[in-house]
Amino acid sequence: MWRDIVRQLTPIIGPRGIAALYGRSLYLTSIDIPWIGRPPEGLSETIDLDALHSAFAAQPAVAGAQGGTALLHTFQMLLESMVGGALTERLLQDVLLPSSSGDAAQQDPAT
Repeated sequence: MWRDIVRQLTPIIGPRGIAALYGRSLYLTSIDIPWIGRPPEGLSETIDLDALHSAFAAQPAVAGAQGGTALLHTFQMLLESMVGGALTERLLQDVLLPSSSGDAAQQDPAT
C-alpha cells in the first residue's frame, strides 16, 4: 500500500515532500506505537519501506494492523491539513479503496 501511495503522490508533492510527510507521520505514530520506529535524522529524499516492512513483520497480526492503521491515519491527517480533505480523498482514493477482487483487504500495509 505504501508503495502505491508513493507512486500516487510523487508527481504532486515530489519525493522529498513524501519523505517529509511520511517521516512526520512515523514520528507522531511512534509516540503511541514505539515498535513502528522513528524516522532517520535529517532530510531524506526517500522512505525506507523495507524498515517499515520489517517492523510490521516482527509484530503479531493484531498489533501490526493497529500500527498500520494508525500510521496511515496520521499520514492522511497530515496530508489533509496541507491540501484539504477533498483533494486528499481524490489523491488517495485509488490506493485506499478496496479493489473489486478483494486484494486490497489482504495486502500487506507495509508494502
